This record gives sequence, C-alpha cells and structure tokens, in this order.
Amino acid sequence: MNNGNIKLFISYSHKDEDSIDVFKKHISPLKQKDLIEEWYDRKIKAGEEFNDKIENNLEDADIICLFISPNFISSQNCISEKDKAFELKQTNGTIVIPIILSHCAWTDYEDLTEVLAVPTDGTPVNSYSDKDEAWIDVYNYIKDEVNCLLDIQNLELNLEFKEFLYDTDMLSKAHSNKQNVYLDDIFVTPELDKFDKQLYYEKTVDFNYVLENTLSIKHFVISGEEQSGKTTLCKKLFLYLKDKKYIPVYISTSNHYYRGFIKNKIKNAYESQYLNSNWENAYKDRIVPILDDFHYSKNKEKQINYVKEYACSIVIVDDVYGLNIKDEEMLSSFVHLNIKELKPSLRYELVKNWVSLYDRDFTLIYNENSIYHDIDRNLELIDSTLGKTLGKGIMPSYPFFILSTIFTYETFSIPLSQEITSQGYCYQAFIVYYLKRQGVKADEIDIYFNFLTEIAFYLYAQNKYVLSSYDFQEFMDGYLSKFNLPIKQETLLKNLNQILCCDSFSNIFFRYYYLYYFFVAKYLAENHDQKSINEFIKNIIENLHLNENAYIAVFLAHHSRNVKIIEDIVLEAMCLFDNHNPATLSKDETDFFDKFVDDIIKAKLPAPNYTPENIRQERLKIQDEQEKNNETHEQSEHDKSIDYSVELRRTIKTIEVMGHIVKNRSGSLEKDKLELIIETCINTYLRILSSFFDIIKDEHEQKHIINYILEKLEHITSDENKTSTQDDLNYLAKKLFWNINFFVVLGVINKVTKALGSDKLEPIFKSVCDKIDTPSMYIIKQAYYMWYIKNVNVEELSNRIFQDDFSLIAREVLKHFVADYCSVHKVNYKDLQRIENNLDIPHENILYRHN
Repeated sequence: MNNGNIKLFISYSHKDEDSIDVFKKHISPLKQKDLIEEWYDRKIKAGEEFNDKIENNLEDADIICLFISPNFISSQNCISEKDKAFELKQTNGTIVIPIILSHCAWTDYEDLTEVLAVPTDGTPVNSYSDKDEAWIDVYNYIKDEVNCLLDIQNLELNLEFKEFLYDTDMLSKAHSNKQNVYLDDIFVTPELDKFDKQLYYEKTVDFNYVLENTLSIKHFVISGEEQSGKTTLCKKLFLYLKDKKYIPVYISTSNHYYRGFIKNKIKNAYESQYLNSNWENAYKDRIVPILDDFHYSKNKEKQINYVKEYACSIVIVDDVYGLNIKDEEMLSSFVHLNIKELKPSLRYELVKNWVSLYDRDFTLIYNENSIYHDIDRNLELIDSTLGKTLGKGIMPSYPFFILSTIFTYETFSIPLSQEITSQGYCYQAFIVYYLKRQGVKADEIDIYFNFLTEIAFYLYAQNKYVLSSYDFQEFMDGYLSKFNLPIKQETLLKNLNQILCCDSFSNIFFRYYYLYYFFVAKYLAENHDQKSINEFIKNIIENLHLNENAYIAVFLAHHSRNVKIIEDIVLEAMCLFDNHNPATLSKDETDFFDKFVDDIIKAKLPAPNYTPENIRQERLKIQDEQEKNNETHEQSEHDKSIDYSVELRRTIKTIEVMGHIVKNRSGSLEKDKLELIIETCINTYLRILSSFFDIIKDEHEQKHIINYILEKLEHITSDENKTSTQDDLNYLAKKLFWNINFFVVLGVINKVTKALGSDKLEPIFKSVCDKIDTPSMYIIKQAYYMWYIKNVNVEELSNRIFQDDFSLIAREVLKHFVADYCSVHKVNYKDLQRIENNLDIPHENILYRHN
C-alpha cells in the first residue's frame, strides 16, 4: 500500500508556462492514481509569503523537475532554484530531472550535465516533430522514478529488526516510571572528532553533521570504544537514510554476517531486514551498507573495495587507526570520525531526558523544581561515579555508563550486610555485565573477580599500569602457585577482553581506570589486617592529594565497612590547617573586609522574563570549556609546588574523598560518625578560609597584591591603547582585589556544600550547623537546603542575616546564594518580590550569572 504520494516540484520560467500546462496534462495518470503531488508557484495563495513557500516546498520535494530553456538559464531566480536543487540532491538524495524544453547552452552548466536529462539524450521537446512523443518520453522517465521511490518508501521492515532499531537494549525496561524506554526517548546528539586523510585531527563536529552530509560525503568510517554508542549511531543512520528513501542495510558480527563474501552478506541482510524483499529486484543504486563492528572482519581490503562501489557506505570500527589497509588510496574517499565522550552539557541533556520520562497513565505531580531536583541529584551521582569530582575521571562518559549508573543506583537491592556500597555496586554491575556478555557462567564469576583482584594489586605493588609479556608470565606463575584456575588461560583472557586490554607491544593493562582502582581497593580491603597492606593504606590516606590515592581511597570505602579506615581519614583531615580556627564570618572576624563591602558586586535577582533553563545552558557551556581544558592541562601530580599549594590541594582532595564516603555511607554509618565526618570536613574548609583571611588582612600583603593587579591593568590598557588615569587604575585594582577575595569566600562555602551535600543527609547537616551556629555555619546550612532540598525560607533568612553577629560580607554571601538559586530554578514573580522586599536583593534587566 502507498504510505503517501511523491512530492514533485516544478521549477520553470513564467515565460514557459504553456509548456508547464502541457506537462501537467501528461502526468495526469500519476496524479489520478494519487502517486504524486506536484507543486509550482501558481499554487501560492494571495497573502502567503512567496519566497518562504517556494523554499519550503523545494526542500520537501522528492523529485525536482527543472524545465530548461533560454528563459530558464537567463533567470536568476531559476538558476538559484537549480543550485538549491543540486544542493538538496547532495544532502537529501532528492532526485533532480532536467527537462530540456528548447535549445540553449544548458550543457555549460556542469551540474546539469552530471545527471540524465530528458527527453532521451537531452533532446529538446520543441525539436520533436511530434511533441507528444517527447512528453511521453518525459512521462515514462518520471513514472519510473516515482515507482522506484514508492517501492522504497513502501518497503516494510521485519518486525524483529524494527524493534532492534528502536530498542535500548538493557535499558528498555530500566525506568521506574515508563514501561518501555525507546531510543528516541533518551538519545542525545554526540560529538565526533573529524580526521583528515592522513588521520590527523581536523575539527570536532556533532552527529547532525554526519546525518546532513552522509549522502554528499558518501563514505564514512566511524570509530569508538566499546559501549561508546557505535551501534546506536548505526540505528540513527539507518532510520535517517530510510526516511530519505534510500535502502540502508545493517550488518554486524552479532549475526555472523562477516563470514563469506561481502556481496552475499549484504544480500542476506537485505532480505532478512525487509519484508517480501527480493535481492534481484532491489534498487541497488539506493542501497547503503552500514557495516557495524567491521574491525572483526577478515579480508578488510577486499570488502572495503566492494562497498566503495555503492553510492554511500558507513563502516564502524573500534579504532580510527585500526583498519590496517595497505592501499591508502582505497580509504582516501572515506571521511574518518571518532565518537567523543559526552561533555557536561550533553550529560545534562541525557539526564534531563531520562528523569522527564513517564507513561501517560503514570500519575505523578511534578513541578519544574522537582525535575531540577532529580536532574541535579543524578548529575552529581554521575560526576561522582565517572570520577569527575576528583580529577579527569576514571570511567568514560558515554550514555551507556551514565544511564546504567542511574538505573543500577536506583534499583540497588543487594543486602545491606554485603561488603559494598550502592555506588560500589554500580561498578561491580558493569564488571558482571562485561563477563556475562562474554558468556561467563554465574558460578565462574568469582574466579574472574579473584584473578582481576590479584593482577590489579600486582600492578599496584609494582607501581605499574601495564605488564609486559614477561611480567605477565611472572604474575601467572605466582598466581597458579597460589590459586587453582579451573579455566584455560586462553579462555580466561578472551573473556576478559573488555576489562583487560593488550596493546600492539603485547603489554596488558586495564581498559579503564575505574576497573583498576576497583580491584586494587578490593585487594586492600580484603587484606587490611596484614601489616604490609596496612602500610599501603596508610600511605594512601596520608597522600590523598594524588589522584590515584584519592580514587583508591574512595573505592576502599566502597568495599569495606571497616570504620578504622574512615577514622584514619578523619584524623588526617583534623591535622590539616590545624594552626587556624574555623572562620565564622562574624563581624569581629571580618571587620577589615566589611569596610570594602560597597566595592563588592551586589547580588541581583534575575529579570522577570528569565528562564532557568537558559541560564543553566550558559553555565553548561562554561563547564564544557573547563572540562575540555582539564583534559589537556591538568596539573601533574608530581609538580614541585610551594608548600601552601600542596597543603591546599591535599586538604581539598581529603574533603572530597570524605564527601564520597558520607554520601555513599549515609544510611550505614552511625549518626555520630556521620556528624563527626561532616563537622570535621566543614571546619577544615573554614580553617582554609581563616588562613586566607590572615593573608588578605595584612596591609603589606594587600599592597603587594593590589600592585600586582595594577601592573597587569597598566599592561592591558597600554596594549589596547586605552587612556585611563592612574587614579582610575588604582581604584579599579583595589576593587578587583576585594571582589576576588569575596568570590574566594563564596567559592569555599559552595565547595564545602557540594563536596559533602546529599539529599539523604538533611538531619545530619542541620544538626552539625545548628550546634555550632555561626554565620558561616548558617550560610552553609542554607546553601545546602537551597541546592539539595530546593528550599528557601525567606522569612527565616531575613530574621537571621540582620542579626548583630552577621557581618556585612556574610550577608552578601548569603544573598548571592539566594540570587543564584533563583537564577537556575523556577521561582514565580510573587516569590521573587518577597525575596526582594525581605532580603533587599534587587532585580536587574540583564540576567545575573554566577559561575
């Protein structure tokens, strides 16, 4: 059955309108059978936008007929339509048919000569003695194209394969509020790195670039790591090409399609994926092979050479450099792309898609801030699991890992007595998933876990990340002397190929850092009673400023309920900056700072027409850039830095590790221990703040730093040829100095809140902050409530910040937190007015941004 007629666009000169009338009569049989719907500018109604109507119908057309004549080629509008038609041919696969009405210099247009012109051989219609004969020739050619497009359009997919195209694999039943999760529900457009012919990085593009250029570029090689989403992109490409009336054919190793001749593989895949299909009748010039997991193929050169003959082809591999084809010219026509990990803005979009899913019959009252609560909570879980909160990360930020983490964390159901945290269980679930995919039996998983635990610690003890073939054999000799291995070594290593990798030099290493840290910590946790292992743990705790130690310490807390490890980290934190008292932000403490409060940038409520989503997107762009810079400019852990810098890094890392622990042990550590950890961590951060105050309140230091800022300003103004008086520069330097100091205070409060906060710790935070009840503790408590509970108690805030002990600086800090909350959450106008009146925070016309 016809699923919809073919859209035919008529491009012509109005001076040739008589010919168009004749043409329309000849194609009447196609219209009467409802096979086509023709459009030309005479269908524009009075009052409609002329150019937009033409443009829209031109882009929607399946077939564009160009009626070529001297009148056509002399019309700029007609030539523009001709150029657009050939552009659409390249990008959309639109069929372009030049119909030669009369003799003219049409062959001087290269694009017109590259397609078949009608009547036959481009003979002009008006040169025929019987013009009806010419029009019949035109009609038959158009009819063949229409039938071709209709046949392709009506090709139905096999139901099982159609389900595969929309399926999300293990995530299809993973949502608590939606019975079935489909690919379109959660898909976000990833970025890919584009390489030149010599495989040097050229630029970064998003997947829409691939879709929009698939038909014009014609041949792609797309690479990506395991679980990076390669098959998902295959599915998206398949559906896109099908929509463009091409015939995509998907081939992968899952159905053994790489055995035998490539021609037979494409034929078999075509006949199995499309109902009532026959290869002999297939429109071969519209077939697009999509070869997934092509790196498993043998005879790659022969197969690549064959698929190049198709109008378009897509080849999917694990490594952009891994095709290993000696004939370089063979791959020169392919564009090479590599799938990138999701940056912060794309992780946000993915999580937002996930938390916004629900079935129509699922009744749940959700306001926008409830959704933001779920988004923010899940993003913190994701960043924590990926390792982004401690450094560059230990797990790739691909959709599979992100959504599986949310699903596993939400459905965590193992007994609480088990020696692993809920987040630790997420990592364990990934490892079990890898093993089960390789066919490892349930009763053999413990054997693999033991092997991985031993090899991870062997690497750690040897201070190595990779094992040479000699080292590996040495390890195996020791392992076999200690443990029984009822699995052949070859089988074991084959089944571990998603966990342990082998490089070109036969070195063995863990594919991802999280796998390595997981098993190192597992070994340490299981053997902590040994003196030598205790020495390792002690060294880790004393040097948490090193990323490796910070990650291992977190995994130690995942694996072990041994409270002594946690107590040792708490003791370590107590010793950091212990020559300072925690900052209170009281008037007595910050009187030196309060004198300059008028120079501080004031908090502003967002403009009435603001949208929190826009502000969030602006901040995500900044986070994207920051994460990109961190990937290439992260400071070496072995850099020689001044003592204060090392101590500061060590302190921050220690608190971040403690934050991971309390968030994951929020329901299994006793309340007094949770309170001790949180109080210790908050006080440690506030001691950092006190040390900072000691520096900036010293007038000599103030003068030194302000002079430094002044020098930079003078340099900038001289480079930009700006004229500023010395007094102006002095004033600006002082103002910058105090604003920088203010944002350090703001940053420290924000850092401690985010490092330790969780919506599961509300009573603990309240108890700790209320017990100490200084302005700084009050601000920390309120910042916690705003971000994790999504609560702002305006009247309470108003009563507290105007009390005598609250410094002017503390008051401004709290106002900034309130304004910041209002910027990234939905707050109605009435509540904004209440905040403005009670807390004296004005609106502004320009959206307030605080990052």
